[in-house]
Amino acid sequence: MQELTIDAIRTVVREELNQISTPWLDPDAAAAYLGSTSGTLRNWRARGQGPKYHIIQDRLVRYHRDDLDAFVTN
Repeated sequence: MQELTIDAIRTVVREELNQISTPWLDPDAAAAYLGSTSGTLRNWRARGQGPKYHIIQDRLVRYHRDDLDAFVTN
């Protein structure tokens, strides 16, 4: 079995997520997309840092794929 590097895994995850019809990702999917953890995203939210996020129905955190891409490129 071929050993995958972290970058290769990130590439595969991004390709798979791009096939999903919705651009809205939950924290776990957003973390995978960024190559991070949901805990890191939670800490960033608490500090007012990290990528833009949206609260839906007063409790659901969602990230838009475009906001994640903008965060990575800035």
